[in-house]
Amino acid sequence: MKKFNFIYALLLSSVFISCRKDHPVKVDTSGNKPVIAAVRDSVSYTIDGKTYASVPGSYSSLSSGGQEIDRKVVYPDSSNKSNYGLIGTNQDSVLYYQKNTILSDNASIAIFFIKKYIKRHKNDGLFYAPELKDLLKLFAVGKHPYAEDFEWENSQDGIAFSVSANNKGYMSYNAFNPQKSNTLKPGFQKKSTFEIINFTKATSGGYNLEARFTAVIADNTGEQKKLENGYLRLYFEPIVAAD
Repeated sequence: MKKFNFIYALLLSSVFISCRKDHPVKVDTSGNKPVIAAVRDSVSYTIDGKTYASVPGSYSSLSSGGQEIDRKVVYPDSSNKSNYGLIGTNQDSVLYYQKNTILSDNASIAIFFIKKYIKRHKNDGLFYAPELKDLLKLFAVGKHPYAEDFEWENSQDGIAFSVSANNKGYMSYNAFNPQKSNTLKPGFQKKSTFEIINFTKATSGGYNLEARFTAVIADNTGEQKKLENGYLRLYFEPIVAAD
């Protein structure tokens, strides 16, 4: 059993992690194939009319992990609401996520690409990694739904993220927090969009991703704001199941 603390939205634990500040990629320029360079991770977005943008040299990382799905809140002692657990009711499947993080003084984001998978073996725990062909479907060009109940019920595939603005943290999803004064109603992202507009394999072997997005975001009290003009670029080498 564990508690979720909003303050650590950008620092959620994961199974695997790799960190970088730049992408010093060496590529073979011989031959006739065009060279596709690795892009530099960056993000920008507008909240309350103010635009936030990461700067060159920002810290970035890639991680992945798994969580139980179809979770319910359980209180061992009904008189003590500060002691609770989020217990999955479907033990045959796992919610897998890839998390890409960009941290800078001007703008920060932790974005999760989320999908539920049936476990390969019944005794498998949460240490799950999909095969490459399945993982790449998470980044298909086109519009992707938001996973509104990530870090709570975990019943939805899609996108979830947390961002910073004016030294405050905001989420695109309704994570469970017993201290939250109000919660977001299901469907709160129905007018929001997340669209991957480019996904290309770089010459180095990794992948470049480019996306535009808008979203409803909320702080740990449930206060909502509109994020507009979101733009994201990522380069990553996916973490996949061993052969």
